[in-house]
Amino acid sequence: MQKDTIAWMCIENDYNYIHPDFRGPNNTYEACGSSLVISDIDDAIYFALKNRNVDKNQIHIIGVSGGDYATLLMYMKSKYNVSTFLAWAPISDIERWYFESVGRKNRYYKDIAKATSKNGEVDEDFSFSIREARDRSTIFMDVPVEKRKNSKLFIYTGIHDGYTGSVPVTHSLLFYNKVVTDLGAAEKDLISDDEIIKLATYRMFPYPWKREIDGKRVYYKKNCQGEVVLTVFDGSHEMLPGAALNFMKGKDILLIGDSNGAIKGNWGQVLAGLRDHDFLFNTSVSGNTIGFDNAGNPKLNTLRNIDCYVDSAFSTMEHLDAVVIMLETNDCKAVFDRKLEQVPKNMEKLIKMIKAYPVYEMFRPDIYIISPPPQLTDDKLIPKYHGGKKRIEYLIPEFEKIAEKEKCYYIDIYSKMYKNFESYTTDGIHLNFKGQILVGGNINIKLNNTK
Repeated sequence: MQKDTIAWMCIENDYNYIHPDFRGPNNTYEACGSSLVISDIDDAIYFALKNRNVDKNQIHIIGVSGGDYATLLMYMKSKYNVSTFLAWAPISDIERWYFESVGRKNRYYKDIAKATSKNGEVDEDFSFSIREARDRSTIFMDVPVEKRKNSKLFIYTGIHDGYTGSVPVTHSLLFYNKVVTDLGAAEKDLISDDEIIKLATYRMFPYPWKREIDGKRVYYKKNCQGEVVLTVFDGSHEMLPGAALNFMKGKDILLIGDSNGAIKGNWGQVLAGLRDHDFLFNTSVSGNTIGFDNAGNPKLNTLRNIDCYVDSAFSTMEHLDAVVIMLETNDCKAVFDRKLEQVPKNMEKLIKMIKAYPVYEMFRPDIYIISPPPQLTDDKLIPKYHGGKKRIEYLIPEFEKIAEKEKCYYIDIYSKMYKNFESYTTDGIHLNFKGQILVGGNINIKLNNTK
C-alpha cells in the first residue's frame, strides 16, 4: 500500500478528491494501462460530477509513479475535458521500462511480463509481449489535440530517477518531446538530443534555472506555449507535496490584442510560458482595432466583438481573474488620422462595456491596459502607417488618464522600447521576438504585483 501524500491537503482545502484503485498493482493483465483502467478512472470522474458539487471546468488528474503512468494514459484517452494533468516521475514506455528493469535487476520486469501476458504467468526466460507493452505505452499513442486544446500537462521528474529511483528521467524527456510534436511545436520547443544526454548522464545541467520547487533546485525547465510544461528538479522518484497542488492557484485571463498578440511567438505565448499555472484565453486578431472597422471589416473592431470575446472566454473558463488589452497600433493608421481624438473615447467605452458584463460583476477581474509600442519614422514605414509615430505619442498620456479614471492597471512598454525600438521590431510596426519577450515579461511582473 502506497502512502497518499496529497489527501490531507485536499481535505484541508475542501477539494473534492477521489483516489481510484484502477485495478490494483500493475502486475495483472487487467491493470497496467488496460482499457479497464481508463474506464475505471473515467467512471470515477462521472461519479464525482453526478454526486458531488463539482465544477466541470475544474477537473484535475494527478499521480506519481504508477499513478503517474495512469495520468499520462488519461491525457491520451480520457473522454472528459480535464483542466490539468500533473504527472510526477512518469512511466511512458512499458517496453523500454521492461528492459531497463531487467538491466537494473529490480522486480518490475516480472510485473510487466505478468501484465502483458493474458494468463498472468512468467516463464523462466521472463518473456513478455512487446506488442502488448507498446499498446499500453503512452509514447506510442496519438495526442487527442482537439480534446486537449483547453488542457495543461505538467511533467515533473527528479534528475536522479533511474539511478536512485526506478524510472529513468528519459521517460519524461522523451514523452514531453512526443506530446509537443503532436501539438505542432517548433524545433525550439523540443528538448535537443544533446540536452537529453546531458540530463540523463550528468545528473545535473550545466546551466540550471535559478529557481527552486518545494525547496529543491530546478535543473531544467521546458515550456511549450503554456500547454505542456516539463520540470526537472534535484530529486529522485518522488512527488513534492509542497508543489503538488500549485496549479490550483492559477488565474483565468482574457487577452485582447491585434497582430502583435496573434502572430507566432506573440506576447500572449510568452506570458503563457512565464505563468505555468494560469489559463490564458487569447482573442487577438491581426488588424484588430479598438473601435474602427479596419479595411471596412467589422470583425476587426473590438467594440463590435467584445461580446463574443467575453462570452467565449467565460464559456471556456467559467471564471475570470484578469483582462489584458493591447490594441491601438491599427487605430493609428493614416486612414484614421482625422478620427484620432475618437481613439481614447473608444478605449474608455471598451472598458465601460467590459465592466457592464455580469461576469465582471461576478468576479471583478482586474483590467490591464498596455501602452502601444513605438513606431519608426515615416521614411522607414509603408505609407499606410505614415504619421503613426506622432499619433501614438498623442495617445500615450490619454490612455494613462483613462486607466487612472477607470481604476485599471496601466503598463507602459512604450518608454521601455522608445530609445532603441529598431532592435524590437521587424518592420517598424510589428514586434520581433525580443519585443514580444519584453511585453510578456512586463505584463507578468505587473500580474505578480497585483493581489
